[in-house]
Amino acid sequence: ADDGRFKIAFNAKMAKILADGIYSDKITSIIRELSCNAVDSHVESGQPNLSIEVHLPGIFEPWFHVRDFGVGLDHTQVMNIFTCYGASTKTNSNDFIGQLGLGSKSPFSYVDAFDVTAIKDGVMRQYSMYKDEEGMPSVALLLEEPTTERNGVTVKIPVLQSDFNYFREKAANVFRWFTPVPQVVGMSDFEIKPVEPVYSGTDWMIRHKKGEIGRAHV
Repeated sequence: ADDGRFKIAFNAKMAKILADGIYSDKITSIIRELSCNAVDSHVESGQPNLSIEVHLPGIFEPWFHVRDFGVGLDHTQVMNIFTCYGASTKTNSNDFIGQLGLGSKSPFSYVDAFDVTAIKDGVMRQYSMYKDEEGMPSVALLLEEPTTERNGVTVKIPVLQSDFNYFREKAANVFRWFTPVPQVVGMSDFEIKPVEPVYSGTDWMIRHKKGEIGRAHV
């Protein structure tokens, strides 16, 4: 028999499918994917109980961002992670939530360009992630300078005013399941109501979810 492996022709159409077509609820997916990546960075850096920072959009600050204070990324890591679908630093461990390398590209389901700030070992780099004239995801290094800030990554997305409330509502629902709860900035009256466990143990709990019982690790 003449066997052969399937391949993917990566073009603008395929990029749109991977960034857009796989998410039925784009805003929820962006919040969840970016926040899970941030939590994973805290776990990787040995800080599982440290809260990530989330900025919710408002009139004077119309953006959503997720910031972690974990391992950070250098230039090579940014290029490898953000420009390669399926690439992940977490594939070989069960300690992390995201392992498919798709979450970092999820903002492309909502916008054509977003910003990434990566700090690693005393160097801060700012990038623009954007779709070029052919619709292909691309990256541009905008700034590189020394810094005394701690390692970490911030992903910042512009938000339409008509979607401010959607981000607020969907973030409140997503973060009910997060332990620890994120530190939310940009809105002073934002409230996250955690889901109370039905049963719990040393490193696990069982919670109600929409009338059903679901299991979550802590």
